[in-house]
Amino acid sequence: MPHRLGIDIGKTFTDLLLLDDSGAAHALKLPNRPEDPAAAIAAGIGQLADKAGAAPGDIGTVVHGAPGLDPAAAGGPAVGLLVTAGFEHVLHLARGQGPSPLAGRVVATLGIAERMNARGQVQQPIDEAGAKAAIRTLRDLGAESIAISLLHAAANPAHEQALKATIGDIAGDLPVTLSSDVVREAADYERTVAAVATAVLRPQLAGYLDSLADTLRSREFSAEIRIARADGGSMSVGHAGEAPVDALNAGPAAGVAAAAVAAARAGSRDALALDMGGGATTIGIVLDGAPVVTRKTPVAGANLTLPSIAIAHAGAGGGAAVRITGHGALRVGPEAAAGGPACFGGDGPTLTDANLMLGLIPAASGDGPAPDRAAAETAIGRLADRLGVGPHHAAQGIRDLANEKLYGALRQTAAAHDVDIAGMPLVAYGGAGPLHGNALAILCGDGPVIVPARPGTMSARGYVEAVPRQEFGHSCRFLIDDSNAAAVGEHLDGLAARANAWLDEENAPETARQLRFEADVRYRGGGGDFALEIDPANLPNWGLRDLTDRFHSAFEQRHGLRLAGPVELVRLRAIAGGRPAARRNGASRNGGVRRTAGMGDASGARIDEQRIYLDGNFFSAPVYAAGKLEAGSRIAGPALVVGGGWTAAIHPGYAGAAEADGALVIAPDRSEKAAA
Repeated sequence: MPHRLGIDIGKTFTDLLLLDDSGAAHALKLPNRPEDPAAAIAAGIGQLADKAGAAPGDIGTVVHGAPGLDPAAAGGPAVGLLVTAGFEHVLHLARGQGPSPLAGRVVATLGIAERMNARGQVQQPIDEAGAKAAIRTLRDLGAESIAISLLHAAANPAHEQALKATIGDIAGDLPVTLSSDVVREAADYERTVAAVATAVLRPQLAGYLDSLADTLRSREFSAEIRIARADGGSMSVGHAGEAPVDALNAGPAAGVAAAAVAAARAGSRDALALDMGGGATTIGIVLDGAPVVTRKTPVAGANLTLPSIAIAHAGAGGGAAVRITGHGALRVGPEAAAGGPACFGGDGPTLTDANLMLGLIPAASGDGPAPDRAAAETAIGRLADRLGVGPHHAAQGIRDLANEKLYGALRQTAAAHDVDIAGMPLVAYGGAGPLHGNALAILCGDGPVIVPARPGTMSARGYVEAVPRQEFGHSCRFLIDDSNAAAVGEHLDGLAARANAWLDEENAPETARQLRFEADVRYRGGGGDFALEIDPANLPNWGLRDLTDRFHSAFEQRHGLRLAGPVELVRLRAIAGGRPAARRNGASRNGGVRRTAGMGDASGARIDEQRIYLDGNFFSAPVYAAGKLEAGSRIAGPALVVGGGWTAAIHPGYAGAAEADGALVIAPDRSEKAAA
């Protein structure tokens, strides 16, 4: 079986993770080279292949997160926008929240006399002469790409398609983006943003991918290149070029997808995902073995109806700046310190400096430069003097404040998805996640902490395991009582045909395909849609009545009451490719993490002793090398476990157990020794 490679370009480093044909993982972390990322990636692949004992030809697939995509950033083509006459200010009016950041990327927005109604029926044909004049005007104004977003094109894209053909006749050299191709659902402002964002991003992504492909070919790499998606899946380069907005924010999403796999391997189908790096922290939720997916994806100031793994951000990464406000209050983040932590030559003080002051980061904690403890002590000491407390007290206060901030973000994110986090397993990854995982689990109700093997490369891991995935939607709005199963079935058949055509283009094997269907249902005029699975095979057997009953039950479960109003169907959806997260039979929910028998001796992995300060007390804590732990090894806290670029802190009263897959599970120590 050909090897698979995941590549994640972060702010500072590029992570490469190779899965060989035996399932073994090999990782490599390289400094970024912004001036030539393709050459840096090619060199890294060569190094990693040598490290794994593989030849370049053994790598069959490369899944890559497209770096630096931002439709609102400077650069890119000048876009001309065609809209329905009377809606020329769509990007400026937005939804009453000020102009879209994309408004400045548009050289002109011109109206076309035409009209579709909400049912997709032609009310006014296209004014052909006016359309041709508008196209010539955009070309003369210097438009390098044209986006088209006509009213109700989601219901019937015929007018958008006709305009595209006209552009081909007049200015065939200009690329054209149709809103109905990017977001085939209602919400005209959001479709306009999606169309303009796609027009801006296409040449940027195409140029980068062409450069990468040429560089890899020149070094005899023949692997298929795939692009990671924000919903945790992957797509071909061709499909990425058609819809680059699907690739935005793929890195954090892939990390949550990998966290779902890590939780499943540990025996839990539900988990919190915490990715804590140097710059910031991202949070995700895993339910029923898969990341929670949202269809309100923020892009350039609009919430697009595109699928993406739900991600929340908290400004409390390791490099978060620590300062005292004018009111004398201590604050951690959200901004990062200029130049980074003081212990690495930055301005500091930061959360990392506080953790180093507390002894929680051993000198030999990774492959990079050793942190300067004296610099951290100086930075924290100055802050402590201003607060009138000791330096260890100040450092503990910084850590506690950061943990409370992250705990609040976890609670808020979980509440948004109706999830109770009490005792819920926490997958802690990123460079700083394992360092704070135990403390956060205590705040969250003593659920187990899962530190995956190689926690610093989780996005690359998510890329490697990403399967082809895409969604196809059809907007509709009618009362379920006024419809019939046959009509709904016809819509689902059409969506299935589109989904299978997409999978054909992805060369997905028939036997590996999964196709699911969902319906968005709500009370008439209500604002909260419920996405419920629907099976076309069951539609003839009272399928719509079953859908209504399940909606009433779901609404009652969430809100505590059942209404008597009519129920309407607002959207149908086909999801092609299946869920990327692995499933495990018998996995359980909160606190149900399956642990390898944890009474093994870990003394062979002990490499040092460290004086640490936790919760107002000094401790002498043993330090263990993660790579030397055998499956079943048990580590009683207080202790530190050190890996490549990360450290896990095990608090007093807790114990860590090494799993067969290299993960570390931290939970309350209920051994006889601890009880005594």
